[in-house]
Amino acid sequence: MKSAEHRAVGEAATAGALVDVGGDCVEQRCVLSYGDVVALSGDFFAGPHPSDDLFRLAAIPGESGTKLGTRDEIVCALKVMAVDGAFVDPRFEPGGQFSDYQFTAAAAATAVERRVRDRFLALATANGDHFVTPGRPGTAADHNGPQPTRFDSAVAAYRRLHEVAIDEACRLGRCGGDESRAMAREAAAQHYLTDAFAAGHLRTPVTAIRHFWHHRYPQFWENLQRKVATDTAAALRELTRPARILPDGFVYDRVHAAVRARTRGFPPITFGDLLARVFHDWDNSHGLTLQEGGVLFGDGLLEQGVGKDLVVAAVRAGIDDVEVAYRRGSSGSRLQGKALYQAVRSATGAPEGAFRPETRIPILSADNPPQNWRATDIEALWSSPIVGTAGTTVGLAVEETLHLGAEVSSRLDRLGPGIFEVPGLLKVPALRRWAARKAREAYYQGFVQNLAQDPRATVLAIVDSEVPVDRHRLSDPAAPLRDSSECTSIRR
Repeated sequence: MKSAEHRAVGEAATAGALVDVGGDCVEQRCVLSYGDVVALSGDFFAGPHPSDDLFRLAAIPGESGTKLGTRDEIVCALKVMAVDGAFVDPRFEPGGQFSDYQFTAAAAATAVERRVRDRFLALATANGDHFVTPGRPGTAADHNGPQPTRFDSAVAAYRRLHEVAIDEACRLGRCGGDESRAMAREAAAQHYLTDAFAAGHLRTPVTAIRHFWHHRYPQFWENLQRKVATDTAAALRELTRPARILPDGFVYDRVHAAVRARTRGFPPITFGDLLARVFHDWDNSHGLTLQEGGVLFGDGLLEQGVGKDLVVAAVRAGIDDVEVAYRRGSSGSRLQGKALYQAVRSATGAPEGAFRPETRIPILSADNPPQNWRATDIEALWSSPIVGTAGTTVGLAVEETLHLGAEVSSRLDRLGPGIFEVPGLLKVPALRRWAARKAREAYYQGFVQNLAQDPRATVLAIVDSEVPVDRHRLSDPAAPLRDSSECTSIRR
């Protein structure tokens, strides 16, 4: 689900209830809406348990949006949600709770903003635990691919974090503590529960897709960085005369170093990451038929089909479990762990071995046409139907996912601010800002725009064993592109 949908579900299920995600003392207190926590958990904050960073940072006071490692990052994440979701959060409007926080219009330039966005992108490359059936690596060699997720699936993530919320509720009940703190833990768990009600998260085997294609194109990440540098360097020479007088390859080398520095904290991105996103998007927008009847849609389409009513009922069932645990604690119960969980299930009429929210997760009809994400190579895949035996091809679906203005291209564009700052190159701050602005424009025009306009050519260039760097064109932007055999190549 999109952030605004996660929040809307939480608000609908609780009538806008507030919860405390901070610490015990007054200065550590951090009150957010239940829906805020559902949206923030997992996508923006993670840890050994996917909500740990959220609760840790919430207890550390910030400085009006400017201090890293504090709750400023949480408030900034709320701002990023509003900017990227193109909706108005009144808390950031004049007179609002966060109106004095120092964020930029696009929420993508300051150190805090970059930290929040970088964490979001890093988590997105290891988000198999947001999917009901993410699959596993298919071969021993595949295990050397992308990093594993924290839990095996969205169901496993919700189960464990729901148990954490139940434990906390019973403890707080015994000591007469604030029940909203246990509800905050449940809200964090319910990010994974609510994802299970989006069509794109039900059957797409993201982990298996990532490992399958990483095994075929293991150098994708390095080649992607080189492609970004090549295209950006060429565009930079076209945009700025000073860049044209620099020695051959100097601009490319500088840009490549900047790209590597900017992405140093990111897990390697694979062709499978892009492909998993494409199949996820397809199911979300086209919908899937459920075994019990009705059509379930996904991210951005919560109001269509049967999804909203189903997911709100599941969220309420989870809240019921936490309330049962709190009441048991208040009555003096010393149950904990499995005995406590069984007592909660018995009180709510859940079946043996499952909590009531889990029993509400949709089951797909066998009539849905299967996904076609396996192929011998990328060219064979590109012309295959994305589902079933006919219809829209994978290549056309990739183009739809990458078109300008879509979420992927927008997020790529927002990596631009600050990506090519070169403190040692220009001593005058005004010149440095000018150079950074021009480099950002070159990144957008040279790479982001070209990727959106011709995804096939760009992706094929990345997965190829060599990414040609046309030194002749870098020296003379007006020159026609040469045949790749005439270019200097950057080898794997």
